[in-house]
Amino acid sequence: MARVRPAPGGGRVVEVEPERLDRWIGGFAERNGGIASRELAGDVWTLRGGDGTVAEVTWLLDPGAPVRWNADGIAVENFPLAAESELRLPRRYGILVVRKGAHSVAIVDERGRVVRSKTDSSYVQGKTKAGGQSQQRFARRRGEQAKAAQKKAVAAVRAVLGAAEFDVLVAGGPAESVLSEAGLASFRPSVHFGDVGEPKRALALELWERARSFEILVRGGVQG
Repeated sequence: MARVRPAPGGGRVVEVEPERLDRWIGGFAERNGGIASRELAGDVWTLRGGDGTVAEVTWLLDPGAPVRWNADGIAVENFPLAAESELRLPRRYGILVVRKGAHSVAIVDERGRVVRSKTDSSYVQGKTKAGGQSQQRFARRRGEQAKAAQKKAVAAVRAVLGAAEFDVLVAGGPAESVLSEAGLASFRPSVHFGDVGEPKRALALELWERARSFEILVRGGVQG
């Protein structure tokens, strides 16, 4: 099922898996009076409906892929087939999800199978309104808890990602706080999602699905 969210400035952003993209385009044509034009400008593949509705398509996994396909002589109307073909190639994804006191690290293959994973959480106290020495003691205790959680996350990254080969790194939440640690600078996310839910194995798989999807900005007409 496509994921839909409001877009800044109006319209909607739809996330569509490559194997469903051709079907989505067919629905877009039905809802918006056919497709008047398809064009590629930079990394954005633009579809214009007969009623003026515009869908701007980008691929989170590999933004430059449409340009490469076009250079190889693949027509824009065949991009969905090109994406499906590319995703059938062996590809492994490193996944790192971080949130306050919790983390989930995984290796996922091109079929969505978890090859290796590690998920853990630690208690980190929230903010307090106390003052004076109580506040100072609380701040020290909270800092110690945060450091312990960070240490666990770093160890998990080294154990899961450092011991495996992968083609793409997908991050969620403030992952840079973990990847900034010594020895992890070589891990650079290809796709980074900001605010995410509680780090769990299921969320790691959700980010894998989102990372391989096409992101479509739809403005005007019937959206979805």
